[in-house]
Amino acid sequence: MSVQLPKLIIGANAFEGVSYIARSQSAHYLEHFAKADNVVAVLDAAYNTGVRAFTCSNTPSVMEALQKFSHTPEMSIFPVIPNAYEYAMEASEKGVLGAVLSKAKGFSMYQKLKLGLRALTKIKSVLTKDVMDLLLELLNFELMSFEKLKLGGVILHGQVTDLALSSHNPDILGIFQEVIRDQFGQEPILATHNFGSLVPQLMEWKIKIPIMAAMNSKGFMMKPSREECEKLVAESGYQILAKKVLAGGRLTPEEAFPYLLDKKIDAVVVGIGSVPEAYHTFSVAKSILKF
Repeated sequence: MSVQLPKLIIGANAFEGVSYIARSQSAHYLEHFAKADNVVAVLDAAYNTGVRAFTCSNTPSVMEALQKFSHTPEMSIFPVIPNAYEYAMEASEKGVLGAVLSKAKGFSMYQKLKLGLRALTKIKSVLTKDVMDLLLELLNFELMSFEKLKLGGVILHGQVTDLALSSHNPDILGIFQEVIRDQFGQEPILATHNFGSLVPQLMEWKIKIPIMAAMNSKGFMMKPSREECEKLVAESGYQILAKKVLAGGRLTPEEAFPYLLDKKIDAVVVGIGSVPEAYHTFSVAKSILKF
């Protein structure tokens, strides 16, 4: 069964301070997009070009921006969970448990009560680093942030997907898709940084859900090789959300999007770092890809 996916989706790497060009660019993103109004400005520009979908983590400025953005009810939101970048930054200062508990500060009293005893009973698992229990708690914990938004699907962060792959643990992915479908009524999606290795393993595990992975003419982050990834896109039958289509800023939109024309791609996710970039990138995408 195929999932109905929007053709163009705003990515949020820049909003989280992620750049593949230079550390100075990452620092600029972190400072600039710490202000919710700057995130809103990019969302407005993307909306004006016709884009109606957004994939993001629950970073504070992004969540504040979604409250301020006047068209949020019209947007399909694709949460990426857990918020690995923020946990990594906070865990370096507060430890794993401190990073998790700090998330609760933004919850309402109702949400805290809803989490209630379940969270307390998981403290032991968090302390003993039980991966499965921790994953389940983070799924519940983070999706609370998005409960009032219109969701288009829920994306498992690539670091967790690839952890399941490297540890040969299908239960991580099985539990993820069961919880997202049965408990939240949403469609599960896997992000990965190892598409060429993941798809054959998913076939063996008989898991078939959409995958978000790098696809670009430079082979940037297409592991183990561009050729192998292209072959799997053509023959595997998996729904693909293409990310890193601009090869981390190494390609212009005019150079990047023609590469996707003959590929079996269901959606294109593009991270945007400024208002002019949003207008330019999405206009070119719509023109070339005929979305």
